[in-house]
Amino acid sequence: MNLQKEICAAFCDGLVVRQVPMGYAISTPVTWFSGDTLSFYARVEGERARLEDSGSLLFDLEGQGVDFSSENRMELLSGLLEEHGVMLSEDDGLFCTEWVQKARIAKLALPFLTFLTRVQDLLFLNREIVKSTFREDLISALEDTFTEQRVSFSEALIPSLPHYTVDIVVRAPSGKVAAIFPATNDVSVLRAVLFSMEVQKHDVAGVVPFLIYENLDKAAITQQSREIAFNSDLTPAVWSGGRDEVIQKVQRYVQ
Repeated sequence: MNLQKEICAAFCDGLVVRQVPMGYAISTPVTWFSGDTLSFYARVEGERARLEDSGSLLFDLEGQGVDFSSENRMELLSGLLEEHGVMLSEDDGLFCTEWVQKARIAKLALPFLTFLTRVQDLLFLNREIVKSTFREDLISALEDTFTEQRVSFSEALIPSLPHYTVDIVVRAPSGKVAAIFPATNDVSVLRAVLFSMEVQKHDVAGVVPFLIYENLDKAAITQQSREIAFNSDLTPAVWSGGRDEVIQKVQRYVQ
């Protein structure tokens, strides 16, 4: 048995190259997240050529909820692009290689195919990365609205209770303070509830506690924790329901 030949045969049997007006259409045995066959193209112009995706890849990822306005996800994408020698054309939204001599284009096929398979990982970010992205996106939006100087982190707003720290603190020009807790799990929700109780107990003026959910996914936060939060004095908001609306709500409550 020659394992190398068998592996090559198994892969190549599923590889189909067809000549098309732009150059070549290449269908692979690898499947896309949708179950469709992963295909790409070799665009040929005279003696030069490059590889590019079908033009729908970026749209497909965004359609599945990948937010490329997120700094975190763009960093991940940039790392994949650099690692595999791929570029994102801003003009037409294509993932493509650089232009090379037509005779060299075959050598770029495997790195390009590897990129196309790995870019799907953006759909399957683990929960910790997603939480981090949500928090970073929220902070970025708050800093854009209130300026960086008015936004601070992990701060104790009640002097007599130094252990009750607030995740994100926004000091508005009015003098009021938004005490914001991103709701990423049960612990963060209960921390926010306890803080709001202490604000009320100590009659702290000018502090508005917020609990901002990334979404209403019940897998991340239990129903019991949600009910406790809804019955508290916390001001709730849902990031996935409209980012601009969340920021505007914070503005209204502290103006």
